[in-house]
Amino acid sequence: MPRALALVGLPATRPACRAAVYAAAALVPALLGVPALALLVVGGALCVTRIGLPFLSLVLTAVQRLAAVHRGLVRGLLGQEVPAPPAPRPLRAAHDAAAWRCAAFVALDVPLGVLLFAVQLPLRLYGLALLSYPLWFRAVRQNGHRGLELTGSVPLDSTPRVLAVAAAGVLLLVAADWAGRRLAALVRLLARTLLGPPSRALADRVHDLEETRALAVRDSAATLRRIERDLHDGAQARLISLAMALTRAAEALRASEPSAADTAKARDLVEQSLASARTALGELRDLVRGIHPPVLDNGLAPALASLRSDVESPALRVELRAELSSAPRPPEAVETIAYFCAAELLANAVRYAGAHRVGVAVRVEREATGGGDVLVLEVEDDGRGGAVPGPSRPGGPSGLRGLAERVRTVDGTLSLDSPPGGPTRALVRLPFAAARGETTR
Repeated sequence: MPRALALVGLPATRPACRAAVYAAAALVPALLGVPALALLVVGGALCVTRIGLPFLSLVLTAVQRLAAVHRGLVRGLLGQEVPAPPAPRPLRAAHDAAAWRCAAFVALDVPLGVLLFAVQLPLRLYGLALLSYPLWFRAVRQNGHRGLELTGSVPLDSTPRVLAVAAAGVLLLVAADWAGRRLAALVRLLARTLLGPPSRALADRVHDLEETRALAVRDSAATLRRIERDLHDGAQARLISLAMALTRAAEALRASEPSAADTAKARDLVEQSLASARTALGELRDLVRGIHPPVLDNGLAPALASLRSDVESPALRVELRAELSSAPRPPEAVETIAYFCAAELLANAVRYAGAHRVGVAVRVEREATGGGDVLVLEVEDDGRGGAVPGPSRPGGPSGLRGLAERVRTVDGTLSLDSPPGGPTRALVRLPFAAARGETTR
């Protein structure tokens, strides 16, 4: 029975009945919005005088009381929980954004409340009257015939015409039900947006941006200190030693006829210098690779293939699946972060997990909501599991927490699933928009 009533647009369920009751109960508060808006206009006109702002604050305080009534009706009848915003200080409502948002709801609810009432009650009643026309049309006599007349000349007394009137009633009820549900959804949306406290989405976004900016600055400072330390303690010291060894070799060979001992000493010094030069070159190459791997110039897929060849061994097999050929190339920052994430996760699989097989998959997906491109990196190993992000040390290995912080600088996410006993699965999502400096939602 309830399903049959719902098919013809009649309120058969409890939410539908409550929506109809809300349409009737909210009409009076909606109409009270008319004098409230008139008083707001008066208060706005009085703002050129000293009493304008206090008067406007008093009106807005009354508007907030009216909004509280709307909030209670929406919560009790439409099932939408709307927390009340903080109350402003006395005579300071004119400077409170929440009070003005309540005024905006009251202004919008004037036509919306009247329309919702008309749809839910008079329109439904008219549809019911048309639907029941076959039952009562014989009791009406007009111009010498039974039933009503259409446009004063077409009597609605035959069976086809009576059924047509009943069908029109069904269509009207269905239309009223559809419009009533849409209008009730609009009321819920406006109540959530305007009657509640300020949305925390923007504040949370600003806080997240401030935190990620601090992380980026801290990471940049730590990277600069590491580069300075590596250059000072590594390559610079070896180059100084190289210069001193070459100076001693030159002094040993400076004589017009150097002795055999001087020649042997110079040869040893040159060989030591060559070894130091090679070591310094290797350290400089590792330092440059730590800043930006040159292999990334050819793209992320070749870079991951090179990383696989460096990590793979007879005891460890790395399966790489890169689906990037037909996708747009990610920004440089996204490629760099993805490369270092893959390197760190592979190193963890080798060093700590004791894995024998690691799967690396990278692809570009389309976001379902924003419509932007996202680089997705998946790394899964068959190791012992139990990986837990630990604190990252400035200037030291980044660790899993350091990777998560680096991923956040481009609004990315790092999710880790590593139960004890394995397997360990890491999923990194890096949106393109933030790396390109575009607006993200």
